Amino acid sequence: MRGVRDGAGQTMTPSRFPRPAQERAFLQSVVYAALFDYPLTLPQLCEALIGEEADEAALREWYKASQYLQAAVDEQDGYYFPRGRHDLVAARAARERESRKLLRRWSGPLTLLTRLPFVRMVALSGSLAHLNGEADADLDVFVVTSPHRVWSVTVTALLIARLFGWRKRLCLNYVVSERALWVGPADLFSANQIVHLQPITGEATYRKFLAANRFVERFYPNFVPRRPQSEATPFAPRWARLMAAAETVMDWTIAPAFESLCALVYRTHLRRRAHTWQSRDQVRLEPECLKLHTSSHRREVMERFERALDGAMEQVEVDTLRFAESSRVPAFR
Repeated sequence: MRGVRDGAGQTMTPSRFPRPAQERAFLQSVVYAALFDYPLTLPQLCEALIGEEADEAALREWYKASQYLQAAVDEQDGYYFPRGRHDLVAARAARERESRKLLRRWSGPLTLLTRLPFVRMVALSGSLAHLNGEADADLDVFVVTSPHRVWSVTVTALLIARLFGWRKRLCLNYVVSERALWVGPADLFSANQIVHLQPITGEATYRKFLAANRFVERFYPNFVPRRPQSEATPFAPRWARLMAAAETVMDWTIAPAFESLCALVYRTHLRRRAHTWQSRDQVRLEPECLKLHTSSHRREVMERFERALDGAMEQVEVDTLRFAESSRVPAFR
């Protein structure tokens, strides 16, 4: 095995030199994040490392030891990004400030969702979950309900959002019940979406959701479940008991009929707009799952990822060849 010298001239142990698979995992993770103009900190790179187990210290040593990684990835102020993309560092700081302002502004809709009957989990998704949104970013939300309440929860939330002027920014495009926690397909795109969910409330359901999607561990073995952002209050247990009692009453009275009515009306409305859907394969109008990814970026993202990764690897090979040619000692004549 190879040993290399670091910047201080000390020989690093061969075990710290990354294997080709580890170098590829490092590069893949940086390139994937850069598709969304997002440089990674070392802890984020550790969590988002695709297909390999490693801690932050190992990743730091891999980067220091590998000429391949240093040729493909730049590091600045603790951020890692594809070579030459130094603009991402300042852009990330600006988007983070904007995202925090948006989340403060739209705290009302999030609080509303967590307080609705039959809601078991609310999580941020999309750019705001990464604090990577711009001024026009939508509030993308993933919601889990109790069984047989997907449609009524969705319609109720949308009606209230329209009443308060939130409808154009609140995107309830993925709502499932506790009986439909597996989201699939079991690929990198789905796994990335799951690990970057930011739960707001419903920690127990969040854990069940992750258990139902264990394929995530294959892509992100370093991932650690996140803690919900909402803080417990002294009134929380009393509120939970009150809500449980209210749900019991509704279950025995109006809830089943209201669910059927909401499913009938909203499903009809959605099907009338089916001609505008650009990705019909990413739409599900089912009793326990309402998925409305009508303009899914799944295929586009994965194609861009493959092109960007191939481009980065080809550039490293070209640079390596140029370096070898320039370092060749000319023969004496």
